[in-house]
Amino acid sequence: MSSWNKNEVNKYFHVLENNQTDCFTVVNLLIPTNREGILCITDSISKEQLICFPLNEIKNLSKGSDTATANYVLLTHGTSPSNNEAVDPSSEEPLNMYLTHVLRCPTYHGTLRIIDVIRRIITEETGSTATRSGVWEPPSVTLRLHLDIREDDGSSVNFTPVPKEKSELFKMRKSTAKRLFVGVSQLDGRVYLPINGILDVCLGYGRYLSDSELTYLGGEENVTRGEASSNSLSGTSFSTWVTWPSNHNQFSMFDVIGTRDECIFFTVVVRLLIHRLEEPLALRRICRARVYKADEIFWLSLDRKPVIEDYTIKLTESIDENGNLYAGKIQKILNVTAFHPENNLSIVPSVVNQTEDSDNEPLMSGNGIVSREVTDDQLLLEWGHLVTEWHHKVRQSQANGLGLSTNSLRIELLHSGCSGPHISHFGSAFCQRIRKLVSRGIPDALRAEVWQLLSGCPVDESGLMDAYRILITKPCKHDEVIRRDLARTFPAHSFFRDKIGQESLFLVSRAYALYDEEVGYCQGLTFFAAVLLLHMPVEQAFTLLVQVNNNYGVREFFLNDFDGLHMRLYQLDRIIQDQLPDVAKHFSDLGLETHMFASQWFLTLFTAKFPLNVVFHIVDLFLTEGLIFIFKVSLALLQLARRDLLGLDFEGVLKHLRVTMPKKYLAHDANQELLSIALSAKVTSAKLQKYAKEWITKRAQEKLTESPLHVMECQLASLRREVSRLEHENESLATGLLSSKTSMHKQVDRLEDKAEILTRELFASRQDFQDALEEKAHLENEVLQVKKMFRSALEENSIELERNQHMFTSYKAIIKELNDYLIKNNENYPIDLLTVNQSYKHDPLFLDLTFDLIKQALHCKECSLIVNSYIQKSNGINLKEDVNTLLPIKEEEIVNMNNNNDNTDKQNQDHLNNKSEEKNINDECTKRQSIIHILEKFKLLNTPNNCYTPLLKVHELNGDKSVEEFITMNDNNCETSSH
Repeated sequence: MSSWNKNEVNKYFHVLENNQTDCFTVVNLLIPTNREGILCITDSISKEQLICFPLNEIKNLSKGSDTATANYVLLTHGTSPSNNEAVDPSSEEPLNMYLTHVLRCPTYHGTLRIIDVIRRIITEETGSTATRSGVWEPPSVTLRLHLDIREDDGSSVNFTPVPKEKSELFKMRKSTAKRLFVGVSQLDGRVYLPINGILDVCLGYGRYLSDSELTYLGGEENVTRGEASSNSLSGTSFSTWVTWPSNHNQFSMFDVIGTRDECIFFTVVVRLLIHRLEEPLALRRICRARVYKADEIFWLSLDRKPVIEDYTIKLTESIDENGNLYAGKIQKILNVTAFHPENNLSIVPSVVNQTEDSDNEPLMSGNGIVSREVTDDQLLLEWGHLVTEWHHKVRQSQANGLGLSTNSLRIELLHSGCSGPHISHFGSAFCQRIRKLVSRGIPDALRAEVWQLLSGCPVDESGLMDAYRILITKPCKHDEVIRRDLARTFPAHSFFRDKIGQESLFLVSRAYALYDEEVGYCQGLTFFAAVLLLHMPVEQAFTLLVQVNNNYGVREFFLNDFDGLHMRLYQLDRIIQDQLPDVAKHFSDLGLETHMFASQWFLTLFTAKFPLNVVFHIVDLFLTEGLIFIFKVSLALLQLARRDLLGLDFEGVLKHLRVTMPKKYLAHDANQELLSIALSAKVTSAKLQKYAKEWITKRAQEKLTESPLHVMECQLASLRREVSRLEHENESLATGLLSSKTSMHKQVDRLEDKAEILTRELFASRQDFQDALEEKAHLENEVLQVKKMFRSALEENSIELERNQHMFTSYKAIIKELNDYLIKNNENYPIDLLTVNQSYKHDPLFLDLTFDLIKQALHCKECSLIVNSYIQKSNGINLKEDVNTLLPIKEEEIVNMNNNNDNTDKQNQDHLNNKSEEKNINDECTKRQSIIHILEKFKLLNTPNNCYTPLLKVHELNGDKSVEEFITMNDNNCETSSH
């Protein structure tokens, strides 16, 4: 297949694009699925064939190379001239004619799909799988689901994306309005998947939820497409949003603040409506979230991109009855595979087919709920009286030796299905009472006791219990098989999912396999043993299992190559022919034999697939009436399902009997209807005995007519079938082993990589831990030093406080002495300062106070003028200048005095030399003499009419007032006098 010049082809496409008219014809392109097929172009409305030619005659196939012409396809093929066309007879070479067609697809993906399909089929080698089968490989597309949660920023209008941790975990705030944004984009694929709309967006708290556990939020009203969708949710071509259901009870956990390492799971399911598809496409995504406080502040640098998930979707395109492929026309979605397996979800079934699809899986054994409560007090009272009387009759029969029967009678009862129940010799009236109460159901709390009474198994049976204790200590060749089957027995029941239940079932099955070596181990017995274990201890369950197998004819099912089972199946087949002839004929036409569906019913006594509420009641009546009740239940099941069975084919009948029918009896009403019909079924012991004799006669004739050669041929055919089965099993096991090895190698590689990463992380963690230990030791050392410094500072402060307290006491004593002196003098008489000076001129506190008083007087404008005027007249000096001159000396003296006090303390501790002490004393005396000299100049204080005299009036000082308060009082008096 050649190719034209791309530039020329593209130029031609541009001409067509710029000169578009309405003369274009809307057509369908039918592509054959093999290279020898015929490609047809038909009118999309009339379906008339416009052009047809062999696919292998295509010589050129091109498409546009830019955006404007990307949807154009140019197709050239060879053709022979028609009769109307003139042909040059002199030409020796055959005339080659070519036709060129230009197609314009509605989408770019359609263009790619047409070119891809044609090129793949033409270049396919002859004899390949695709060519031989005539089936084209289904295309696939990849869709990306975008999920984002946005919270209200407080304005109730704008919603901002919540941050994510490691691009997977949503960090949400408690009790904040939220919106869930959902978008879809197609990444690649050979076809375009057109999305018409969205059915709904579903949300659920938790993982692996069923459809019934999801909350439907809608979403079709907020759909955006194209550029608007990309603006709303980056990278999407189709998006919508729904309001987060904050008030829904299911989502209350989203308002519970968790720990730092705690997260919650929620599931989002988006159901998309695809063009021309009836069933919606469902995409599931399991997400994680962590809830924080409502006022939590997150860093702006945190990841706020949407969470994504990629899905690979396999499609089937339309193929007509002639094998022509409608390229790009999607017919069905085969499967959807998510990048993460936990998000896989099949196509959502429609509402009509939902029940049928839900029945694809059989009901797990051990399903159903059985209540142990008895609401009918009268029924419980009747059972109490019956059990008491029953025990009395059992003791009487044991004392009289009743209940013994001959071997011929036992075989007759066995063939009639009535062997087993240990109540016939108690009298018809008492038997009728038992059957009447059992038909209403045995209370679950009494079943263990009543079952043992019905089977004739004494409660205190010691022989079989002792045998059980001995058997469980012996080795058994069936141990491996028994353990393999444990997980298959009642997996839906919690008791057998635990180790205790499985171990009990293992012990009972193992003990019976050792007890009855002729039967050995059969899986069908484990289901009945499981029913017994749900009501009684292990020893009693083993005892009752032995009694039922021996007395009720169950043991014969497993002997002589299942001859007993074949006889029961023949009896059931004859019953169906007699009472359900239309069903028997339908089964015969389908080639369906009785053993295909009824073998499990007899081997397990209906305990394997039916709900427990049905199973327990069937066991009640089976132990009461015998094996005949199993025939009655089988007939009742077929009668109730008759209309359904007559309308089904072979596979449908088997599916209905094995899968659909057991689920029907989960409902209580259906259960009661089944048992009611079974109790009234027309199955008699005489008919069963008759059918048993027919089977025995038939088997004897077959053995007589069989020649040794025929027997050998049958055995050879059987062996060949067994060899074929084993070879097939071996092949499947080998394939499984190979795939397991491959997956294990991959898993080992992943684990090795993970181990290497964990080793590096462990080394880094150890290094961090060592650094943390060193930092801890350093901090502890610093703490000790800080404590030591604090204690030292505290001791110094205590010493300083004591010294200040001592000084304060001294100051108070001086003030008190001054106060006493002032009280002795007349209030209006001026104080003789010189006299006071003589008394206290060597007291530092007195000098300080006197100096402060003079300084305060000089700071007053009027007092300063009077004081200086008087001193200049009398002595010719300026006291203010002397005071200002002495002020630095006085301040320095105070500082030095404080320093001297500190030095004195240090001298007492460090024993400083006496010369430094004498020098400080001399300096102090010099400064005091200077202050006294100023005071002598200050004769103004002796004048009676001085305005400063009130400053030296007596002030009543309380014992708790400080020197500063005293000075402040004098300052206030000075300001008052100045004004």
